[in-house]
Amino acid sequence: MRKKPRKTVSQTAMRKYVLSMRLTPIKHGESLLEAVSCILSDHGFQRGGRSARRFIEDHSDLIQSGQPQHLKPNQTVCAPKAPRHTQALLPSTPPVSSDAFLKSYEWRRLRMSALKLHGARCQCCGITPAHGAVMNVDHIKPRKLFPELALSLENLQVLCGECNHGKGNWDMTDWRTEKVST
Repeated sequence: MRKKPRKTVSQTAMRKYVLSMRLTPIKHGESLLEAVSCILSDHGFQRGGRSARRFIEDHSDLIQSGQPQHLKPNQTVCAPKAPRHTQALLPSTPPVSSDAFLKSYEWRRLRMSALKLHGARCQCCGITPAHGAVMNVDHIKPRKLFPELALSLENLQVLCGECNHGKGNWDMTDWRTEKVST
């Protein structure tokens, strides 16, 4: 007998589902799988001893539709629970002035966009990883002083570790030869 193929649910679809169903955003450290399964449970779907992943796969059509058709008017959804473990944490954006910001999904995604746009060459001295340099994506205007620009591609440049360290967060020199305009 053939097994039914499993329906996988993307992280993006689960995030959108949680954001559309809850009044509070996903907390840093909260498991995305648990957040989705908690919402389903609160709306009458029985988990029945299944793992969170299996429970979500069984309701993948509902989650991927993005429509809260299973909700009754004025029905509330569960509050975030404390995580039981630290695997599968949902990256959310911590305060931009914190070190945790640099580990957030949003920052890492934007960092990759900057590296693709500008290449892996220091825009100050020209060194590359082929010469042993470690590349950093630098905020031209510092996060601490301009938090609204922390996730702006127009405020990013690629510098080697030495140039970035020398620049610090007090110097706002833009070393890019071509400016980004989006």
